[in-house]
Amino acid sequence: MLLPVVLWGSTPPSHTISSLYLSRDDKILISGSTEGQLLVCDVFTDALIPRYILVGHSAEVIGIDQLDSGLNNLHVISASSNGEVFRWNVTDGAYMSSTVVQGPLTKIQTLPSSQNILICGQYGAMTVLDHSTLEVKHHLVPSDPSHWVLCYTVFQPPKAKDEEVVCMTVNGQIKTWNLQAECREKVILESETKILNCPRPVCVTYNPKSLYNCLVVCQSIWRIYRAGDFVLLCSGSSNQEVPWSGGKFYTVDKIMLWRENGELYIFKLPARAIRPVDHSDASWSAEPPTYLHRISTGPLMECLLVHKKSKRTPHDIVIRGDRDGRLSLWKQEREKDISTEGLVECIHTSLSEMWDQENVAIVNDKCEKCGVPLDITSSVYLEALSYLACGLSSGDIVVGLVHNFLTHALFKCDVDTDEIDTRVRLKGHSGSVSVLLYPHSNQPSAYQPNILYSGGVDFSVKIWDWKKGKLLQSFTTHTGPVTRLFLPPTQATGKLRGSVVSVCQDNSIAITTHSLVVPLFVGSCHHTSVLEIRWRLAEDILLVHCLDDTVYVWGLSTGHLDRIETGAVALSLISACQTVSEGEHCKLEITNSADTARLSTGLSVVPFRFSQVDNLSHMVLFDTELLLHLLTQLQTNIFTNELKRTKSNISEKRGRVSARADQRQVDRRSSIIKQTETAKLLEERSVTSELTVEETKSTEENEENDDTKDRFDVVKLTCSLLLSCLHAWGVDLNIDRTCVKHLGLMVPSRELTYGTVGSSSTFMLLLPGWEQRIHKQTPTTVQPPFGRWCLSSSLTTQHLLSVSALANKQMSTDLTLSFNRRSRNLVVKREDKTREREEMMRQSINESEKKAGWSHVTALHCIVLPEHVPPGYCSPLLTHLALKWQDRCMEVREASQALFLRELRRIGFAGRQQLVNQWYPYIVRKRDPVPPEPLEKLYSMELPLVPDYFAKFINRPTKSRSSVSVEDEDLPADSYPVSVIILGVIVSEFPDEVEVSSVRNHVASPNRRDVIRSSFLLTHEMLRGVAAHLFSQLIKPPSQLPLHSPVRRASVDLIGRGFGVWSEFVNLTAVVMTLLELQTDPLVPIEIKKAIAQSGNIPGTGNKECLAAAATVRAAYQASILIANNKPQQTVTALSKEILTFKCDVEAGLSIQSLSVFPSSYHTILDKGRYPIYLLVQNIIEKTKARDLATIIVKIVEIMLFCIDTEQFKTRTLSELVPSLTKNVLIDYCSATQQVAVGSAEGLVHVFDVKSTKCTPLHAHNAPTSAVSFATNGRTLVTFSESEGRVSIWQSSSGLLSLMSPGPLKLVRMVDALPPLPQNHPSKSPVFKWEATKLVSLYLNDKTKKSFAV
Repeated sequence: MLLPVVLWGSTPPSHTISSLYLSRDDKILISGSTEGQLLVCDVFTDALIPRYILVGHSAEVIGIDQLDSGLNNLHVISASSNGEVFRWNVTDGAYMSSTVVQGPLTKIQTLPSSQNILICGQYGAMTVLDHSTLEVKHHLVPSDPSHWVLCYTVFQPPKAKDEEVVCMTVNGQIKTWNLQAECREKVILESETKILNCPRPVCVTYNPKSLYNCLVVCQSIWRIYRAGDFVLLCSGSSNQEVPWSGGKFYTVDKIMLWRENGELYIFKLPARAIRPVDHSDASWSAEPPTYLHRISTGPLMECLLVHKKSKRTPHDIVIRGDRDGRLSLWKQEREKDISTEGLVECIHTSLSEMWDQENVAIVNDKCEKCGVPLDITSSVYLEALSYLACGLSSGDIVVGLVHNFLTHALFKCDVDTDEIDTRVRLKGHSGSVSVLLYPHSNQPSAYQPNILYSGGVDFSVKIWDWKKGKLLQSFTTHTGPVTRLFLPPTQATGKLRGSVVSVCQDNSIAITTHSLVVPLFVGSCHHTSVLEIRWRLAEDILLVHCLDDTVYVWGLSTGHLDRIETGAVALSLISACQTVSEGEHCKLEITNSADTARLSTGLSVVPFRFSQVDNLSHMVLFDTELLLHLLTQLQTNIFTNELKRTKSNISEKRGRVSARADQRQVDRRSSIIKQTETAKLLEERSVTSELTVEETKSTEENEENDDTKDRFDVVKLTCSLLLSCLHAWGVDLNIDRTCVKHLGLMVPSRELTYGTVGSSSTFMLLLPGWEQRIHKQTPTTVQPPFGRWCLSSSLTTQHLLSVSALANKQMSTDLTLSFNRRSRNLVVKREDKTREREEMMRQSINESEKKAGWSHVTALHCIVLPEHVPPGYCSPLLTHLALKWQDRCMEVREASQALFLRELRRIGFAGRQQLVNQWYPYIVRKRDPVPPEPLEKLYSMELPLVPDYFAKFINRPTKSRSSVSVEDEDLPADSYPVSVIILGVIVSEFPDEVEVSSVRNHVASPNRRDVIRSSFLLTHEMLRGVAAHLFSQLIKPPSQLPLHSPVRRASVDLIGRGFGVWSEFVNLTAVVMTLLELQTDPLVPIEIKKAIAQSGNIPGTGNKECLAAAATVRAAYQASILIANNKPQQTVTALSKEILTFKCDVEAGLSIQSLSVFPSSYHTILDKGRYPIYLLVQNIIEKTKARDLATIIVKIVEIMLFCIDTEQFKTRTLSELVPSLTKNVLIDYCSATQQVAVGSAEGLVHVFDVKSTKCTPLHAHNAPTSAVSFATNGRTLVTFSESEGRVSIWQSSSGLLSLMSPGPLKLVRMVDALPPLPQNHPSKSPVFKWEATKLVSLYLNDKTKKSFAV
């Protein structure tokens, strides 16, 4: 879960507008740029306010169009010239899906009725994509492949279901395709073709009002044709050298044309061109248009015409986007004549106009002469020690701890001059630093961590030892500014290992290393810019790929140019070579390698710019889950190291005592035996070497401990920075004061600009001034502290999850560290006891204040926040929380569950009903679950286990801007597991709102009074379907669902939580056995399983696969416990039945391997799952009431004897193995004979032989047995029944054979001890106590005592 915080540069990013789109509700304006980003602006009556930038395309955006999402969310589709097609949720700023179409694209548009996407490019055919999956549905192919489509339009005739696609080809032909709704063909040919005299067409469009005529604009002329037969109605030409670039219908009788130089013209059409007339008359001829108005204000890239019909803005509006990024809205009132009044510019905006010139950069250095802030021209993150190196326009390089830079740039703090002076400042460049490279990040084995490379506009490449602030080498081999620095492949050897390749603006390259004073290689005859460098190390060849697709082949050892290749030969050479790794990250892109390398401490700084002319901006990335993992792991390592140190100190003290005694003996012997000088010298050398080895080991251990503590401090500081950025400042002032005073958080000095990270390297980045939009939208209700929570549901979800999880983790970390400090204080002796007591008291008060502060922070963000935020609050996304319901990380899991349940309670019954109505159809669309495969196959299939954060990303639906947290849109098939989780949570947490029983209008809740309802969230049949699909998610094989995925864990947890509802629809035996199988995962060691059973938490050690498997084991364990507590008798009966079948089959001579082939067999699970069964039954014994336990006590003992190894009874008793079992008066164990006697509710007493696990039933009473007891020698057994009031005495046979093993027990006599008690009378808790070998007493809770001689 990556959370970005953006630090923009002093100047706005480049945004050269290439496409525009205004939403149908006239509230959001989207502009695409040649740099590849989308700018989203909010449209108000008097202002245009940029909201955020969507980053994802890597080329020019050629078109944007809207998709019908069903509710209030705005979903758009965008395409770039290189074939990328993205689907966005603009309302929420979230990436949804994407695809890549082959070939360069020129236009994109959605079809009106089907909402499918039509695209065309620089090739013959057009392509139709499915709007939900972005898969290709049709290809619109012309009969002649050479007739490329240059422009097209789509219209739907009135009262027609089919859509018509009309396009203009490169040779002036007009073609028509008829798209039928039921068409299933992949390739569709044109239905009509007509030749028009329209050279080089640029656009074609129909009149949206009448559909009678269409406009065709060419570079030199424009024409109006009649729809259908394409009879020429009107035409015009361009009188200037600048060609036309586009046109649209302004009104029914007016058209608007524009040129690329910014001139916009409005013409009025003649009467015959706007209404149907008979053109068969020979005297008829086309009339010329009437010129009305002209506007010229700067270069124009795109113009969009919108007809306004709403009462809010009764104007015709023209929106234009300029080449310099300026957006303008022009209006013309309809009652006024456009020829006299013209268009009036009412609103305009651009990033440069609204940009905050006081943006704080990550490094705020000023020029020493004039005091002007210096621009950051390059930067690189040194993740080895969490340092950041920034190159400035003055030529200096500043290196310092990134946390200090962020603290002074973003938060209110007392600036310490000494702390700023501790930064390392490298001076050597005479101009701005253009590029920095830290090679240790990519190749740590080849480069030292203190080496830093830099290139500048002074034509030099310098090598630094940044820790010492020393310049190692300086090379001036180029004749222009250095633009990029590359690394050779990791396979490089010799002098190439540890070298760096530099690329200059004059297209020359050079290879340098810090070990030599001269460069290894220089090449400078490339005619175009260098794109990439590739290597063939085995042949000692270097290949340079240039912008014109020319490949220059150089000899590395000779330095000569061997040859120049172009065309197919050049492409084959490039594809056969290795690619070098580039050190500079210019584009805003996060790859897998960058994730793992640059986020090793949970924090990374990514420099980016959208074009080469932009100032450098920075994105600070925080990884919440990695921070939580690092805190757990480092905390465990510190505790382990301190424990080792304490043990070593104790052993050292003991060693000193023994060493003194040994030294005395040595002194006595040395006084008797005189040693020579050589022997003494050798002895001194040996002692010195031993001491040196011991000192080296202790030094290494101390350095390792110090590194662990330093890294832990860095991670703690990173968590404090993240919490300071995300905390809801201003909502509760008391909590704010606590955060600053006790928790170490800092108040931001300005409004921070946040963002979100989607898949496929997509980003949503807020722009400076986003708070103006909040004030403009609801100026009377929304105050500045609450503005962030009214921007985006995705942003709200990630921030609330991170704050809640980190606050809980910080609280537990502080408590653990304080416990460790107290433990150390107990070991260390101090002379001043009063001072020690005062210090411990002060620490205790500080710890309690910290604990209370963190709990308040958690409660504020999990519970209280929606009550303080106005109605514009963007609720968390339930889809995202559903996927985190059983996250591997405990803190994230608890936070997501708390937020999910809070949101369900907040929206009320009506909101939950809306959720059910929305998500249940996804279950209905899914076919019925197939019967489960044999459960033994879950672990037999050899498939890679997928951790949580590598699980398949499920495209989430986004939230409607209403008071109810409901997601909308037509989701792909991946939403099926999300729907199962959401409906499962609703049923499990609100059982009184579903129709559990088939009898309508009545629900019996175990915790509440019976309620009468006229409606339910889910009916009885709907519950049956949800239960079936939930169980299907549980038993899916790993080939369909990863074994340790969050979706499977969520299904496991929800089945356990709501088993009181699901029990009517699922097989209890199958569920319990599946959960037991999940607990037998071989990846999880038995130590972790014991820790899960004891505390419910997973230790923070082990690899990712082990932790993911442990999370599944934990979920299965807790679910089985919940099921057993809800249905104890049914659970014990099911286990007993399966164990009995298992024993019978084993006694019959069948092997477990032969039995596991049957789908209905659970023998393998029973054989491997003895320990999970033992834990499950032990929990049933502890949680079940005594009256209910009496009915199943015999089966419980039978199950426990099956789980316990008989060899353990040789050294341990039953009370030691199962303490909770022997506390029951119905059970007694005799260690002498190794027999267990169990009384039952039927009056029988079952005697189990521990060795053979055979059972002998004794008919002791005609009423329920109340107590049993063995004599010490095991030859006498007494039983008692309160309902009968009798004591039965049983004895084994005596004789010679009985000395080896006791014989069968026989009834000796029965004694009336007490008057019989009624059946419903409370028990007197009878207990037997043996006073002697042949004397036993019966004690009751009313202090009554009865003694009997046996």
